[in-house]
Amino acid sequence: MAGIKLCPDCGAALRLVKEHVWLDNGTIVQRKNPDHRMVFFEIENVVGTFREIERLIGMSLERIIVEAKRRATFDFISKAYPALVKWVVRALVGLRPVIKSINSLGKVMGYGNIQLKSVRRIHGKGDYVTILVENPYCLELFCGDLVGSFEAIDLREASATYKELSPGIYEVTGVVSRHPLELMERLKPRPYSKKPGDIRLERCPGCGGPMGLRYFRWDTDKGMIVHRDTGWRMAMFGPATIDAIFEELEKELGEEIPRVVVEAQRRFVKSGVMTARNVRSFGDFRAQMALRGLGNVVHFQVDEKGLSMRVENPCMHLLLAGLSLGIYEVTFDSEGEVDWQLDEEGDLHIQVRAGA
Repeated sequence: MAGIKLCPDCGAALRLVKEHVWLDNGTIVQRKNPDHRMVFFEIENVVGTFREIERLIGMSLERIIVEAKRRATFDFISKAYPALVKWVVRALVGLRPVIKSINSLGKVMGYGNIQLKSVRRIHGKGDYVTILVENPYCLELFCGDLVGSFEAIDLREASATYKELSPGIYEVTGVVSRHPLELMERLKPRPYSKKPGDIRLERCPGCGGPMGLRYFRWDTDKGMIVHRDTGWRMAMFGPATIDAIFEELEKELGEEIPRVVVEAQRRFVKSGVMTARNVRSFGDFRAQMALRGLGNVVHFQVDEKGLSMRVENPCMHLLLAGLSLGIYEVTFDSEGEVDWQLDEEGDLHIQVRAGA
């Protein structure tokens, strides 16, 4: 990955650390937009959850996923590039330089090997940008990224199409186009709580990012981030996208959807991502949650009878409920049942009980 520098001490991509801040309340935010929350999470788990839901309901989630991600990326890019820079791009230098910069950012965030193929911008309806992406972290999310980036810089609505050129290699094109109004009104992210915290992650002396990033490997050829021990693929993305998708599906299809999400996450944990060794240490578990930006675990107790946990500033709460169920079952090699609730202050309460 030419031009992308890694920290000599922890091995993390320096631009990823530069663009984000790990706060002491268990959250990660965009440095230039502290209201835009991010997570550093096992993306294969999220994609697997999408596929499980599609299998259950017998329909594609593509349109919902693309629109939700478009909104989040529009906000991210709008704050990352100042108004003057965007004006210069539109009026003078053209889209190519900023597209290449965004592509480079996508690579360090684990989105795949991204390259600009062609762009046409003559201020007409036929304007487009075409990107080649190898090993996209999630094709639907990537389409939303392209459309949101296009709109944030060009200030015209766009949509995306794609085709697979060969296994794992896609050509994705963003074209000027209007959005379906019903999804624009419904897929709005809810605000997250922002309680202060006291988490102190060990910091890397080289880049200043969390030292825990040393457990991950940036593949500079493929634009991928991989956990060195589990082999799971990671990515940095906005949790509001995922929560908005799940909430929309629950509105349309009912309470069956949350249980599907929880079950998919339980299976993910039991596949080997979490072990009894690091689950039994509260400090290690709390640090792992904070490293991923999932919130501040202020209470965690687990024994043969069950598990209880309270998380301040949570996000993707359905995934956390499934995570807790999986942790219990892995730790005690026993089946369990889980309940969860978000209280008025935004805290997440999770209770796992031993199965009958």
